Amino acid sequence: MTETLQYHEELAVAEGSARAAGALIMGLFKGKYDVQEKSKNNPVTTADLEANRVIRETIQKNFSEDGWLSEEDADDTKRLSLSRVWVIDPIDGTKEFIEGVPQFAVSIGFVVDNRAKVAVVYNPAKDRLYKAIAGGGAFLNDQPIHASARRDVDGARLLVSRSEPAKRFKVFA
Repeated sequence: MTETLQYHEELAVAEGSARAAGALIMGLFKGKYDVQEKSKNNPVTTADLEANRVIRETIQKNFSEDGWLSEEDADDTKRLSLSRVWVIDPIDGTKEFIEGVPQFAVSIGFVVDNRAKVAVVYNPAKDRLYKAIAGGGAFLNDQPIHASARRDVDGARLLVSRSEPAKRFKVFA
């Protein structure tokens, strides 16, 4: 059995979870929601927590024995002893979400024995869904995408969140 077929169900669940969370997030985007601080300069919103809940319920309904690691949940170290683990950031770009900037995404990863097998990144504000499966390629809105064949860093571009400190990336300049 190929890896693509082996993890097809996980990819479908990740994509469905990301789209469901995205719909919920867009219902709150530029609207009213609560904002709290998890730690200094690290906000969390009602949208983060509700999107996390939707993703967790969907994944746990389908894969109840798998481990779980989410930015919005307390860590359960039981996941360290499991072969299969889901890694979630329900809103990657919470600061942008709060500012009303449509540069945020739902991020869902699935790992087996410490190796990524499935990834979904969905920007619901732009309806752009990136997905990849081990051995099966990567796609943007179901169209194949490919990594650059560039071998040299000269002339390459680095795209990072505008909320990241610029000094962190000077080494690449």
